[in-house]
Amino acid sequence: MPEKKATAGGGLVDKLVGKVKESAGNLAGRRDLAEEGELQHAKGEQADEAAGLEAEAQQAADEARTKAELEANAVEQARVQAELDETERLDQIERQRRTDEARVAAQADRLEAAVDRQEAAEQAALDRQEAAVEADEAAAKRRADEIEREAADAEQVADTLGAARKTVEEG
Repeated sequence: MPEKKATAGGGLVDKLVGKVKESAGNLAGRRDLAEEGELQHAKGEQADEAAGLEAEAQQAADEARTKAELEANAVEQARVQAELDETERLDQIERQRRTDEARVAAQADRLEAAVDRQEAAEQAALDRQEAAVEADEAAAKRRADEIEREAADAEQVADTLGAARKTVEEG
């Protein structure tokens, strides 16, 4: 850094610029900038103690440097804000993804439950049909058994009548 000529107001500017640099360095995590700010602040105090020498050209340079640092800080602040905005946007996307996944999972659960209910209803209908068929088969079996008994009874009556006829004819 070139040697600066201090002016009457230069000590104050150096102190202010030093504090800005120190704060900016601390905010930005740049120890070198913070140390430079501390040194510049100390230089400003020495300039005040040394009789307040004034150098208008140096003051303009200090102001330009301060402006550049402030602009650099503004750029850094904009960068940090952009990072925060991007992080928020990514967080929002993640929240939306989770919401969508939960909605899809709930819909899948509802569909699965509907399928389960449909399958249960179909199984119940099949069970009722099977029970009805079994009941019809049992009734048919009972009717068939009854018809066989009636046929056996009729056969026995026919045999008896046949034997009585034969007896009447022979006798």
